[in-house]
Amino acid sequence: MSSESERQTKRLQALAESAQLFAEASTDLARLLGVVARRFSELVGEAANIRLIEGESLVPVATYHPDQEVNEYLRRFHDETPLKVGEGISGQVLATGEPYYMPELDLERFKQRVAPGFVPIFERVGITGMIVVRLRARGINLGYLSLFRTSASRPPYTLDDLRLVQDLADRASLAIDTSRLVDGLERRVAERTQALESANRELEAFAFSVSHDLRAPLRRIDGYSLALEEDHGPRLDADARHLLSVIRRNARQMDHLIEDLLRLSRLGQRAIQPVTEIDMREVVEAVLAGIRAANPTLALELKIGDLPPARGNVELLRQVWINLLDNAVKYSRRRPVSVVEVTGQSESGEIRYTVTDNGAGFDPRFKDKLFGVFSRLHSDAEFEGTGVGLALVQRIVTRHGGHVWAEGRLDHGATFGFGLPARGPTGG
Repeated sequence: MSSESERQTKRLQALAESAQLFAEASTDLARLLGVVARRFSELVGEAANIRLIEGESLVPVATYHPDQEVNEYLRRFHDETPLKVGEGISGQVLATGEPYYMPELDLERFKQRVAPGFVPIFERVGITGMIVVRLRARGINLGYLSLFRTSASRPPYTLDDLRLVQDLADRASLAIDTSRLVDGLERRVAERTQALESANRELEAFAFSVSHDLRAPLRRIDGYSLALEEDHGPRLDADARHLLSVIRRNARQMDHLIEDLLRLSRLGQRAIQPVTEIDMREVVEAVLAGIRAANPTLALELKIGDLPPARGNVELLRQVWINLLDNAVKYSRRRPVSVVEVTGQSESGEIRYTVTDNGAGFDPRFKDKLFGVFSRLHSDAEFEGTGVGLALVQRIVTRHGGHVWAEGRLDHGATFGFGLPARGPTGG
């Protein structure tokens, strides 16, 4: 193999290895900059320095020299020496894109070109050669990288060195740009997370205020109305007693609405944990037993099919079943016999459950509104409710990584269903 081929092979190998090193370090910007400076020093030698543009300044971000004492001096010097964009040799390199290549440096003549603040470093370290290249990605100048020969015993830089430095700089620029994008994204995510946590704390405080400041007066209204009815009922005419019952009914309805809204708001802050294996049949049978006890005179026919177990938070999913089964019974209670059927099946990595009733049904044109807060397709005069229950169902199921649906026809019953991932929720 010719010497030219050997050089080319080594150059390509060095570029490939460097690109791999840069990629591995790109998730941590500070570490990446250190790796870049060290890699340039090892491959070309000897002192390497990187400055990146921040506003109108070129800020030192990484320095490397194999001699620890020299490295510490260079790092301290650069940290203490400001440099403006457009000044000195770096200004020329950034403006034109052309590298500065000085393989053999005449220090006295060179002092006339360099920014005055940098003269001491050349005198102290004994710099004999210099390469400065621009770091640029996506058409934007990022900064520059400079290399210095500091040992008279080593041969001067060559044009092969310059070409290698330029190729390495292209790869380093891409890695730095990518790392800064990732770093900026992570910082924005952290800021958004902090803002969300702050908003949740404010919501928690608001929920407490709602619970105390709104519910207490409502309960007093209900209590005083009850006292008035019990103590003075015989002296009131039928209209007055009716008005009292309306007051009490509306106070209780408002109290229930506030409780549902509080439950909905708290769900956004509550972790899905603990996640356990849930016996859905056991949960459904317990919920239905409570509904039977609350409706002892209702003619109710219950059909429970196969209900595969699922993974999730049992208390949250119990609330889903309470809301769906309560609705099924409520909307079918005007039938001679209320029929409620519960089924489940596993398919395609999902466990699907449905609740079907023979009740009032709904107009399928408006099914997309069913799961919205305060979205009701029946009036209070027909069926009482707060308009929050199905929104709560959707929120809980969505938090578990699942989805909800509804099918129905007016006066022909309805089916509400939800699907959960068989593997369980992926996050809290």
